[in-house]
Amino acid sequence: MQKAAFKFIGEHDFRNFCKMDAANVSNYKRYITDFNISACDQRSNHDELWSMNIRGSAFLWHQVRCMAAVLFFVGQGLESPCVVDSLLDITKTPRKPQYTMAPELPLILRSCLFDGVSFMCSSDASQALIEHLKDEHHQYMLQAAIFDEALTCLSIPEPNPLEHPKKKRKHIPLLSREAEPSYEERRARVKAKSANV
Repeated sequence: MQKAAFKFIGEHDFRNFCKMDAANVSNYKRYITDFNISACDQRSNHDELWSMNIRGSAFLWHQVRCMAAVLFFVGQGLESPCVVDSLLDITKTPRKPQYTMAPELPLILRSCLFDGVSFMCSSDASQALIEHLKDEHHQYMLQAAIFDEALTCLSIPEPNPLEHPKKKRKHIPLLSREAEPSYEERRARVKAKSANV
């Protein structure tokens, strides 16, 4: 995943890694300065919590969620890291393959930096945010404890030899999937729609 993440660094056309808005956006080039994946100190059963830290000059609509989704395919061994190269090459792949973006829940916007602008946060606002996050953490920990207790009350059913195990859906490689309309096709539709008005 880290090998694939490094491929995002630099200036690229990210039209295959966003929700395209051809009516309002004509430039899909963005500059990623850093992309690191690292382990956190949290574990749950056999799962580890990992962090993706991404820095860039700007991001497109759902860009980070789309990049993460492709990286998850790579991490599961369903795609090669070079799929990122193919999706960033808009002459080779002018249309975005259809795939589900990663969920928004774990995303955290940590900071925004602007040339010549300095943000300040009052101590009251900082304290209110800290209290809010502590309260949210407490509520989620309480929910987790309730679910854990509920799980201990359940018995694990014996497997039924007459039931057929559910088949896992076969992964369709990204570059073999149906693709969304290209930017040019979307622009043509927008123009045709506005000409009819």
